[in-house]
Amino acid sequence: MTDGRIGIGILGAGSILPAHAAGFLKRREACKVVAVAKADPTRAEAVRALLGPEVVVEGDYQAVLARDDVDAVDILLPHDLHLPATLAAARAGKHVLVEKVMARNIYECDRMIEACEQAGVTLSVCHDRRYQPDWMALKQIVDAGLLGEICCWRLEHNQNVDLPPGHWCRQRDQIGGGAVMSCLTHQIDGLRWYAGEVEAVACMTRTLPARMQGESCGVILARMRSGVLAHLSINWATRGAVAGDPHSLWGEFNHVTGNRGEAYYLSGRGTFLMLHD
Repeated sequence: MTDGRIGIGILGAGSILPAHAAGFLKRREACKVVAVAKADPTRAEAVRALLGPEVVVEGDYQAVLARDDVDAVDILLPHDLHLPATLAAARAGKHVLVEKVMARNIYECDRMIEACEQAGVTLSVCHDRRYQPDWMALKQIVDAGLLGEICCWRLEHNQNVDLPPGHWCRQRDQIGGGAVMSCLTHQIDGLRWYAGEVEAVACMTRTLPARMQGESCGVILARMRSGVLAHLSINWATRGAVAGDPHSLWGEFNHVTGNRGEAYYLSGRGTFLMLHD
């Protein structure tokens, strides 16, 4: 943009848009959302109500990419569109922020990386948990060595996801699998952030066809290169995890055990530390 700020184009305006909009609006001095691509024209007024009346709403993301005042794009499209949208953005010379997951498979991820490297633009994946204060607090506890030698991690994601027929998240090909590819990616990325890289991994899943084509439940067991063991799970069939209800099951839970103490994060309740002495 001519005023020195980064001109943002948002590709897609689904349920995650308000979270992204809040971030852009908070940093008005550094960036400005100038255009949003949304195929459903009935959503245009809702988009402007969220981001401002001057925001241009286009029916095709190619129109957003063609704008000279757009320097970077935020891709909020279904997973199967992450690759073509990123390739198009790179060709247009736009920097890319893409919602997790990056893409449906390694092949698509590699093509996205290659395209952005060749175009000389930045490619970032939105793993927002790394910027949430409670997750950051747990990271600080571990990195400070307060727990001593770490032996075990446990990370959970619990939610009741029962989507209407036709929703893209119900389709295995569009989402790239099921619940693991959609939301356990938060815990997978968190584990790598907390504990380093994985050496060995195994996974078991359970599909509930009435809910979605891909898995609704999944469990991952991993051994990290450091020797630490990890257990990650996702349950998209529980009705007990209700946001804002202090008596419900937790939506997310991260627990780490060391020889000097342990710590955990419980969504909605905070991050806690217990030293064994």
